[in-house]
Amino acid sequence: MIRVYCDSNIYRYLNTKHPGYNQELLNAFDALNDKMLFTFSDAHLDDLKDSKPEYIEADLLLMGNYVKDNYFLHDLIRDKATGPYLATPIQAFKGKDYDAYRKTFENPFDIDALLNDLDDFPEGKLAKQLLKGLLDIPIGAIASQHNFAAMDEKSIALFNKMIPGYNPQMSMNEFINSIWPYSKSLLEDKKEFTELRRFVSSYMNRDDYSFENWGMAFDERIKKSTLGKSYLELIDSILSDNQKKDLYQRFNYAYNMLETFNITQERSGKSIKKFNMNSLNTDALHAWYASFSDYLVTDDKGLQVKAFIVYQLLGLPVKVLSSKDFINYRTLLLGQEETLQTFIKSIQHDLKHSMQLYDRNDPFKNESVKTFKPGHPYFNYFNRFQIIHSEEISFIAFYCDRNSHASFMMYREIELLVAKLNRMLGIDIDGRGEYKMEENDKYNDDEYIRKWIFGNMHFRLLTASKSWGNTICLGFEILDEQ
Repeated sequence: MIRVYCDSNIYRYLNTKHPGYNQELLNAFDALNDKMLFTFSDAHLDDLKDSKPEYIEADLLLMGNYVKDNYFLHDLIRDKATGPYLATPIQAFKGKDYDAYRKTFENPFDIDALLNDLDDFPEGKLAKQLLKGLLDIPIGAIASQHNFAAMDEKSIALFNKMIPGYNPQMSMNEFINSIWPYSKSLLEDKKEFTELRRFVSSYMNRDDYSFENWGMAFDERIKKSTLGKSYLELIDSILSDNQKKDLYQRFNYAYNMLETFNITQERSGKSIKKFNMNSLNTDALHAWYASFSDYLVTDDKGLQVKAFIVYQLLGLPVKVLSSKDFINYRTLLLGQEETLQTFIKSIQHDLKHSMQLYDRNDPFKNESVKTFKPGHPYFNYFNRFQIIHSEEISFIAFYCDRNSHASFMMYREIELLVAKLNRMLGIDIDGRGEYKMEENDKYNDDEYIRKWIFGNMHFRLLTASKSWGNTICLGFEILDEQ
């Protein structure tokens, strides 16, 4: 299913009481609400964490009309992965403990407070003692010495601001607590982060490599600069080996450093727009979660540009749209909703004109499989089809391959596809009707999810696992009339 991810302000434009209310946008959302999959994430919740309760509830309820329970979350503790969950915005927000977050944020490296629960059992006490021992090791024993002689006065001043009182004999614990005040100010203080951006720009002329001047060629321009590395090479030099393998980490660093290195520069009038790193990081998370959808809809120019750049650099096939673009896409998306007549006409055309991607022959099964990319995604979901021939059977199999880390199916996609096929073909042959979420536990065991027969045309909806992920499939065959 076409997945649509909108930033928080887009949903606010649907509120008739909001100064930016947009009737055309509301009409587009209402027309597509039962045809697309609108998604939301933790970033939407973070946008609201400091708002008044009445505003929080109003925003979450309005957003919930469209996103339903299509919730994306990055699990930093267990799976260390991003995935879809079934929770409404209200449910997801209630599951967040922002009070605990604020308390920890004030003193995140209070070891006694963080490890207080370990005192309840002997093994925990031992682990706490070992960790404290590690934190007492001098920083000079595990980090290379700084060559202050090679630094100019500005760099030394910034270093002393970042790590006041630094010396190689200070403990790891003292080092961590020393850097936190500056780190905290970068996260919260617009002026502090703006100063850092100006510090970087004082050593590099952004006109030689900025995105505004060079577009995506900025990457090569940076490589020709004194840095001597492409942008992603520069990002990878900052990351640990494990972080380089983690797309979540790599994506967020790539997004945030665009502004830090002044490759992009958000403006407010003629001046540099001031914002803190917390705000920048929340935008990065919006862009990350949107990478699991087909469209990111935002009117935030800074988010539009930086998301576009990172999607291009990492090869993620996400389209970045403004609210006006999305309104204009309404007709196109509605046109991709099939009737039986348009389905037959489209497949007849695509059988002759689609781009062939693969051709596989299996001599052992005496089977040939040809894979094509159609002119449009059928039912706003199926963007590939295969013609499968064997001695026993010939049929067409439609499926979805997003060609990215988002190539997986979501349960609500099954629900929407069943509803669309019921509208086109009538009730399925087993009389099951609309898809119910209770079926999730058993669809893997069933031969198919739903089956329809219309004249001599047979349709079967099922799921399939591929090497790149899983997908919903639609089998289509025309049987000879007896």
